[in-house]
Amino acid sequence: MDLDLKDRVVLVSGASEGIGRAIGEAFAREGARVILSARRANRMQPAVEAITKGGGKVDGIGADLTNPAEAQALLDDIRRAHGRLDVLVNNLGAVVEFAGFEDVTDDAWQESWDVNVMSTVRLTRGALPLLSASDRPRVLFIGSLGAKQPTGVWPHYNATKAAMVNLSKSLAMQWAKKGITVNAISPGPIWTESWDREAAQLAGRKEVSVEEAGHLLIASKEKKVPLGRIGTPADVAGVCLFLASPHANWITGANIPVDGGMQRAAV
Repeated sequence: MDLDLKDRVVLVSGASEGIGRAIGEAFAREGARVILSARRANRMQPAVEAITKGGGKVDGIGADLTNPAEAQALLDDIRRAHGRLDVLVNNLGAVVEFAGFEDVTDDAWQESWDVNVMSTVRLTRGALPLLSASDRPRVLFIGSLGAKQPTGVWPHYNATKAAMVNLSKSLAMQWAKKGITVNAISPGPIWTESWDREAAQLAGRKEVSVEEAGHLLIASKEKKVPLGRIGTPADVAGVCLFLASPHANWITGANIPVDGGMQRAAV
């Protein structure tokens, strides 16, 4: 299937590792011109080197998107280098504090909002002129299964991801007349580097090694997945490629679960 992504200009936020890095690498393999963004530029270097070694076109730009000036500087760099933006992938997100509702502090709630929501708002709003210069503009939001089917942990993360998905729906309606499609992708359990912290916490509670705790964590998650395995960042990246391609020209306002069948809502 020809995805027609060669030389498309693609910005991926939160791209130093995990899902963001996999999305950037996938677009690069299709011949896109990829811009990776993360708070610390040095953390993107392995991804930039891997893409470059594979013959891909990539730039890694450090930007703290909670800072309006740095977000605008990132977009200004893209305008000067490319004059347009074809695909914006809002992947930036973090579980600010690994705690339940009673223990999450006000500061953690506020930081969650700033990192997961306002960074996305700021980048998407600022990118509109660049997206408007594209002949096939796409905006993708990387949400979470927890936005629609939250569990009893990390309520601050689930709530902010729900806000992101809600925003994607609003923009899909508002920007349809501009020809910009806006869609969300909601992954289920995807093993990334960020899970190492959760494994470390579990190791402390169970008094086992971090490696053993990781195996226990994976096993507990896999029991809940109908397809029987934890997802990979590549599972999410493939959906991003499709939504950015001409094959998805008539799809907007969708929230696509990539969760091995965990979401059971009929509508």
